[in-house]
Amino acid sequence: MPRAGTDYRRNRNVDFGPRDRSNVSGLSPWVRVRALPEWALIAEVLTHHSATAASKWIDEVCWRTYWKGWLRLRPSVWEDYLVELSEDRTAMAHDARYRSVVAAESGMDCMDAWTQELIDTGYLHNHARMWYASIWIHTLQLPWSLGADFFMRHLLDGDPAANTLSWRWVGGLHTPGKTYLATAANIHTCSNGRFTPSFPLAREPATVSQSRSTPPAATLEPLPPLRTAGRVGVLLQEDDLSALDWLRERADVVAFAGLIPQQSYTQHGIAPAVFNFRYACLTDALTGKGSVYTQIPEVVQWAREQQLGTLLIAEPPIGWWSQLLPELEAALRVEGIQIVYQRHWWDEHFYPHARAGFFRFKQAIPDAITHLLR
Repeated sequence: MPRAGTDYRRNRNVDFGPRDRSNVSGLSPWVRVRALPEWALIAEVLTHHSATAASKWIDEVCWRTYWKGWLRLRPSVWEDYLVELSEDRTAMAHDARYRSVVAAESGMDCMDAWTQELIDTGYLHNHARMWYASIWIHTLQLPWSLGADFFMRHLLDGDPAANTLSWRWVGGLHTPGKTYLATAANIHTCSNGRFTPSFPLAREPATVSQSRSTPPAATLEPLPPLRTAGRVGVLLQEDDLSALDWLRERADVVAFAGLIPQQSYTQHGIAPAVFNFRYACLTDALTGKGSVYTQIPEVVQWAREQQLGTLLIAEPPIGWWSQLLPELEAALRVEGIQIVYQRHWWDEHFYPHARAGFFRFKQAIPDAITHLLR
């Protein structure tokens, strides 16, 4: 699917009305957007605007890279989130307030409208995402992990790094001492008067705890040099469809396929509409080139039939694939097939700079733009 994250800090005033996302299982025109990674978006904008004129917009696009790099350097934060989520699910399973919010029956008009839009369309404007997370955490004082999970289960553009870390940011866990508090005036103004909350919003942040402290950033480990053996195939995963192009520039590729792990989506309770949307995006990207599979044994059989010795894959981000990769590696190893991970130069450049906040991270943007303009 297109690399578009769930960054609550993107702050734009646009239409907040409902969007037609009903045809998620088919290849409708709005699905057929092809691969739009960060570097492609920025490169296109730079053909129309200078880097200075577009600097704010470029910053916003780079937030997604920042989130993914930050989590790559601290993978245990994702594992800790899953543990906390499991505990909070058990503790809140019968909580009436939590159940009413996710059923769009809380009685708070804005929250119920946003909940329903999210469920129906798989989308919320980024500003609405900020308000929603703030009200969830600080006003209702519900566990942040359950809010992040609710978004991940329904957002078509849900991204483990951007979504999880943005919820942590709103709650004050990402940058200690910094939280986001929604105000009625801001909601009224930026929703064009559609919503004016009549219920009192929190004026002070809630006390949000986490089971483990945030670990220091690790060093980004370089990937081994590309070495292939035998026939080479490319396995496309849903996070980066552009890999279909840049991976085949690195080797003589003879076969293509895609994998979207249905078992992982089911395990995490991801809505069928989200799975169908991403399956459609993968199918569209591979039209005329290969098939999309939903189970590891199917990929292994395909690789065997293609007589592959090497399978290239764009390094998946920390998230759902983290638990899947060892199983995939082991299944291919039995067949004598090696899986080789590759990292795009964009991520290779930026990830080491995601050690602290975005301000330091953005200092790496000019060199990336210079590379794009070569």
